[in-house]
Amino acid sequence: MPMSVASCRKKVLEPPLDILIVDDDPMIQLLLQGGLNAERFSVSVTDSGSDAIAMCDASSFDFVILDYRMPRKSGLEVARALQQQQIPFIMLSAFADESVVQRAARFGALGYLIKPVTPKQVELAIDTALARFAEIGNLARAAEVSGVVGVAVGLVMASFGVSHMQALEKLRAFCRPRNKTLKEAGLEITNLFELHLDSVSGAAACDALEDYLKTDR
Repeated sequence: MPMSVASCRKKVLEPPLDILIVDDDPMIQLLLQGGLNAERFSVSVTDSGSDAIAMCDASSFDFVILDYRMPRKSGLEVARALQQQQIPFIMLSAFADESVVQRAARFGALGYLIKPVTPKQVELAIDTALARFAEIGNLARAAEVSGVVGVAVGLVMASFGVSHMQALEKLRAFCRPRNKTLKEAGLEITNLFELHLDSVSGAAACDALEDYLKTDR
């Protein structure tokens, strides 16, 4: 279907995203500053974690590309500050270490790229990360899943034999029409499960959980 004039104008007039590159490698700085699509991204760079935090405090960056290993203030220290400010970011590293990837994710990284990288790879990672960030809503809600919601997700996984993402989506589908938050549903589920587990059996607790999550309730 042809794009309307209004849609075309909106696309043309849409401002570029303000991106901050935090990396002490000047080659990475030059590669990304010169290689990322200038129509989509306005790029600033710094080689200092401390400066990155100060820059994010002073300016409203839309996205940050952060090196994992840097002298003085580490990438994880910067990541903690970005989490608090709810600025989405991905991490770059020269190391393909699964434990490092998991540590970066725990600190809020929405993606992890192994150097060397190309501008196209980074653009795709930014788009993917922003889509995830929009789906989650904000980093605070992502952190919430590690609390009581995380326990409820685990119970749903065990009762229904589904994956983590399927269990989380089942909870979301249950909450939407009932105007419940994930946290409210999580508290109800854990309390319900413990009540039946104490009074009857594990199987009865699973049955109670399945009945609770019926979409026609």
